[in-house]
Amino acid sequence: MSTQDHDCDSDSDLNEEFEDVPGIHEHSTNPNSNSNGFSSAPNSNSNKPKSWAPTLTLPPQKPTPLPGSEEETQLRGRVSAGIERITYRQMKSEMGMDAPDTHLSHRRYESFAEFAADVDSLVDLLWECASPSIQTESIITLAGITETALPTHPFDGPSALTLLHKFDEVFVALCTGIHPLTREPLREASAQTGRGSVLVTQTQKVRIRSLAETTRYKVFSVLPVGDEEEEGGDEEGAGEQPWVLEATRVYDRTLMLLADDD
Repeated sequence: MSTQDHDCDSDSDLNEEFEDVPGIHEHSTNPNSNSNGFSSAPNSNSNKPKSWAPTLTLPPQKPTPLPGSEEETQLRGRVSAGIERITYRQMKSEMGMDAPDTHLSHRRYESFAEFAADVDSLVDLLWECASPSIQTESIITLAGITETALPTHPFDGPSALTLLHKFDEVFVALCTGIHPLTREPLREASAQTGRGSVLVTQTQKVRIRSLAETTRYKVFSVLPVGDEEEEGGDEEGAGEQPWVLEATRVYDRTLMLLADDD
């Protein structure tokens, strides 16, 4: 394996690889935003809800997709192990139990933010390696796990909506062949026929659309309502945070794009 492909492999074992899974690697800088993405622009009306919007971050992609080689086999192994670990930890979260001697990297998720950090890291790995033969199917799988995880943990607006926004933009990118940040053709699409549609099969598009619709419904089912909104006060209550507005945008671009496939 050449050193120039180091980004898609690691000499560490799987436990070290996912021990301290980073969340979003880079955030766009906004001098009027705090760490949760809320705008705190001066001279704003304090009686109005603080504005918030998810931030999309993606790592640079490899210059060319991985060939059918040992390197691709290793990537498949890393992705498979990562998905298996996320599924296992989420299953334990649903059961609400852990053995006392369980290693930290295999313990149940204590929050949705913790779950989202693992998923986000794996999505970044798939995006970075730009390999359609692995990329699309694995990201669909991760999006499905995320949909089922939503009701398991207390609703966390920033982590949940940021992760879902990322899935939305990535699915649109794979379906169109256009990078969501640079608006340039995706490298993996250009390396094939120059058409983004080759990255996602028609069957996968149907699955993505169904998953998007189900997830959108699931988000509304877990939004804080009633007393939870009233008890939070002006700044902390869910009613004062734009979760409902942002929830209406969950998978918005994906659904609009795939609606034309009827």
